[in-house]
Amino acid sequence: MIVAFAVLAMLAAPAVDGGAPLQPPPRSYRAVRTIDPMVIDGRDTEHTWALAEPDDRFGERQPELGATPPVRTVLKVAYDDLALYVLLACESKPGDIIVRTLRRDNPGIFSDDTVYVKLDPTHDRRTGYSFGVNADGAQIDALGLEDGRDFITQWDSVWTAEVERRDDGYTVEFRIPFAILGLKRTSERVMGLEISRDHPSRNATYDWRVIVPPRSPMAASQFGTLEGLRDIAGQRAIEFTPYAALRTNFRPEFTADPARRPNVASGGDVRAQIGAGSYAEASLLTDFAQVEADEVQVARDRFPLFFPERRPFFINGLEVFNFGRASEAQLFFSRKVGLVDGRPVPLLGGAKVYGRSALVSYGLLHVQTLGSPSEPDRGLAAADPTNVSVARIRLQATRIFNVGMMLLGEHRFGRAHSDDAAGGLDAQIISRDGRIAWSSFAAATWAQRPGAPAAIADDGSVTPAGAASSAIGPSAYSLLEYRGLFVRPSLLWLWSDRDFSPVMGFYRRPGSSRQQAAVEFAPRPRALGLREVVFGPSYSVEATPDYGQRLGQEASSRVALNWRNGANVEYRVTHFIDRVQQPFTLYQHDVDARSYSGFRQRVGFGTPERRALGLEGSYEAFSLFGGFAHQPSATITARLGKHFTFAATYVHLIGHLASSRDAFNFGFANGNLDIAITRNLAFDTLGRLDLSPGRQRFGLQSRLRWRFAPGSDVYVVYRYDQPFGPGDASSTALREPFHELTLKFTYYLRTFINR
Repeated sequence: MIVAFAVLAMLAAPAVDGGAPLQPPPRSYRAVRTIDPMVIDGRDTEHTWALAEPDDRFGERQPELGATPPVRTVLKVAYDDLALYVLLACESKPGDIIVRTLRRDNPGIFSDDTVYVKLDPTHDRRTGYSFGVNADGAQIDALGLEDGRDFITQWDSVWTAEVERRDDGYTVEFRIPFAILGLKRTSERVMGLEISRDHPSRNATYDWRVIVPPRSPMAASQFGTLEGLRDIAGQRAIEFTPYAALRTNFRPEFTADPARRPNVASGGDVRAQIGAGSYAEASLLTDFAQVEADEVQVARDRFPLFFPERRPFFINGLEVFNFGRASEAQLFFSRKVGLVDGRPVPLLGGAKVYGRSALVSYGLLHVQTLGSPSEPDRGLAAADPTNVSVARIRLQATRIFNVGMMLLGEHRFGRAHSDDAAGGLDAQIISRDGRIAWSSFAAATWAQRPGAPAAIADDGSVTPAGAASSAIGPSAYSLLEYRGLFVRPSLLWLWSDRDFSPVMGFYRRPGSSRQQAAVEFAPRPRALGLREVVFGPSYSVEATPDYGQRLGQEASSRVALNWRNGANVEYRVTHFIDRVQQPFTLYQHDVDARSYSGFRQRVGFGTPERRALGLEGSYEAFSLFGGFAHQPSATITARLGKHFTFAATYVHLIGHLASSRDAFNFGFANGNLDIAITRNLAFDTLGRLDLSPGRQRFGLQSRLRWRFAPGSDVYVVYRYDQPFGPGDASSTALREPFHELTLKFTYYLRTFINR
């Protein structure tokens, strides 16, 4: 029925929005040099702004692609020796401005009246920096990698913006230091520039240069250009952020041992700009007490789950160390360093050097963990001290083609003959308009493992010790896709040998090959309030590395209806075949090694996401290893004014495996409560509930953050983890209660030196 409805919608109206640009015209702006001191107060009172040329050439990205916005947005850009200044005057009807978020870096800012300055400093058309401010001055910054394919809001920097509200709209004034963009002294510079504005009362987004779907909002290849930047001073920044921390686990014991989550700790991070777009960072006794806890996920098969990186030290410079396909085939995955089953392993420290220019990007990373004893009451899992090194280089051979190389090594102390190494070559082509993209890599791993120790049997016979062994395993990948407005085909191939061992990376299923072909059609009918209808088939097959045996197969089709007000409905049906090679345990039930097949069906919906109250839901019915299961889920988001936000997700799973006796019935939930007292003082609480068999636990993390100066914070963090119920013998997760209170003080110092 949904497919028939989509077809009728396409036939009922023209397929394209009136005037929608398939390729938007170029945009360029010439900045002016300041003639008086700039005071960042959200006003245009400086004489400089009278000299800057106003530019109001904005178009709609949504709901009506390419249309002229009903309200005006005016752009002005200026600069001095040290910083870029941007003034955005946003017209709005009285009472039309919506702000429901006051806390910095809260994703709810994306649902407010918000403006974004997006920069591609080296004009490489791959990497973008976004600086967003809502109409009440709450800030959010983000990093876009690989032409916007990866969008990282955990990236953080120090910049300034202020807002002035008026009856007919609001004005935002930005100051973005050149030092955080890595720019050097030059006679003249051109960089990529994009300005976007969210207008939630219309569920609308406006761009200075319209970004045509399905390209990411951070697709640097779609930016306009900023010209006229002359004689920038090219200062180099040196940043130092020391910290001091006090913590207690509410037990009558005290330690200052840095390998045991000490009760008193200090350390710090330093970053120095050593060249044009090049940085050196070092961290000593690195602490991540304030980092947000992972959400609960529950697997429905035997493959590992992917959790995103959240730790600041590893996020800075992350664009340089990208290699592979995110969340499926990554040669280097930084969460493999300093974490065991999601539990932190204390770090002695780390150092890295990274940089990029128009032609070359490079990175060197070295991290040393201290290891840790098994102390559940301190939240520690047993881990050996480990040394990890990573080297990465990428050359932009032409405007559309780049090639690179990565090398990795890991050594575990205390275990002889237990080393790993990996390396690979990758290449990428992105067409000038960003529609056609091809990426590929060839990689290999080397793993050395100790032999079995000598053993003496009860009868006195001796089994001699086995020799250490080593193995080399290759892997390769290629993806070709066309990201058109109406048609979006893609071809994927991923292969890895049985001996491929990505200890420092993330591979969902090493030792297999996967081929996938997919196409999506996305007409844009102007009927029934629809913005877009997306539908199409996908087919994939998995096999052993020698292609001697099929391991799996999926044939699926989906249709999604997206309305202009932000509501959506989606239906997907999949037929699959899955060959289990080794028996395993799922929800404390045994799954035999054999071939399974069946269907999966899913229907989902979402209400307009920019409203005060949002609701998402889904229902899945699917075959599961010879049995059948149902999985309903619901997410509610309530923005109760700009000071309070509550969001919660609950997922329930009920069914049985091949035998009706192998039944399961459980749920899991994640919830967040944010209280923004001011823009610089906020409190949040994160709740995590896992009721899956053998892993039942409740987790709580409460954080108070006071930003008392730019880049400087005081944190009060409380963590609580309470397992309950019988444990799962196959799980390595700690099963003892843990709670901890941490007071952490950080102070940001920055100085500049002339080049």
